[in-house]
Amino acid sequence: MDKSDEIFLLNGDNLEPLPVRTMREGFFGETLEAALQRFFEKYPQIIPGKQIDPGSDDPPRFVLLRREMPVGSWSLDHLFVDQRGILTLVETKLFQNPQSRREVIGQIIEYAANAVEYWSKGQARQSANEYWNKQGKNLDDLLKAEFDQDLDVDNFWNTVEKNLEDNVTRLIIATDELRPEVRRMIEYLNNEMKHTDVLGLELKFYGSEKENCVLVPHLVGQTQSAIDKKKPPDGRSVIWSVDMLRNAFSNGNIPDASLAERLRDTLEWAIQNNIFIKTNSHKPTFGIQDKTGKRMISFSPDGFIYPYLNYSNDEGYLGGKEGREQYVIDLKVLNLLDQTLNLADVVSGRIATRKLQDLDDDEYSQLLRILEKHSKQTSDT
Repeated sequence: MDKSDEIFLLNGDNLEPLPVRTMREGFFGETLEAALQRFFEKYPQIIPGKQIDPGSDDPPRFVLLRREMPVGSWSLDHLFVDQRGILTLVETKLFQNPQSRREVIGQIIEYAANAVEYWSKGQARQSANEYWNKQGKNLDDLLKAEFDQDLDVDNFWNTVEKNLEDNVTRLIIATDELRPEVRRMIEYLNNEMKHTDVLGLELKFYGSEKENCVLVPHLVGQTQSAIDKKKPPDGRSVIWSVDMLRNAFSNGNIPDASLAERLRDTLEWAIQNNIFIKTNSHKPTFGIQDKTGKRMISFSPDGFIYPYLNYSNDEGYLGGKEGREQYVIDLKVLNLLDQTLNLADVVSGRIATRKLQDLDDDEYSQLLRILEKHSKQTSDT
């Protein structure tokens, strides 16, 4: 029993020491890394959101997307997502494993470097759905239960895609104990990387009884200066009202004057046609809905266009399967989608291959005509 590493339980006047317990004893009938991995699968809340963003009144909360998430020919131990659509990669290693010293850092960075190639364009969503479907659960329901029952799931995945494209991710190396040299490497990387958090997470178990223990998660690598440096200037995501959007697209807030004008024109056009839909995001973003109230496209302040292409059986928006196929054909005419795009591979949508400001006046007018046509189309037309 190591008395140099213990915590205390105060029960009345009695101060009871709880000695540290090694993970190597195993839990859930498993041993070593398998037990640690099982903890993350069963209890995502052990990732300490308040330690990740201690100044927030809504710190990160997590939903497991998949265990053994494919990354090319490799697999990541766990992939989580938080309520802001930030993917969190977790790789678990025990202190006695030589890889927990240095190699694991290079390993998880390699996963992150390849994430866009293997997880973008709806691939992460598809892999996560496959994982939960095999367990008889619905991923959308899990996201809503943890984040918000009114969550716009399609828009949420749009945010995930955007964060992934911008390399806004979070990397966590989880272990029972981090060696000093690994701590220094994590602290250095987290301070120097612009968009990505690189963190260590020590999980220590305390208790003298075999069936009961206290779990203490301790985050390594996070500092307030690193938090402030990486936090988006617009802070938390908000629901953008019409007035907020009008202000955001005026007064020189968008450096590209032509883009700002396009955004204002598109916003006013959507309002006049009664097809505007609010968006919950960090940046001033808005969408256009069809007659069933489902989002069909979103516009962001950097000019990115995101058409939603999914449908469900014969009840989907845009006139069901046939309507979606025609929608894609019309967008391909404007070269907004890859000509080789196969709808069978699409789970949610695609970021357009051209930005709003790249369209000339005729192309822009044509885009509005396409949106007007499909926003009025329903599944029984």
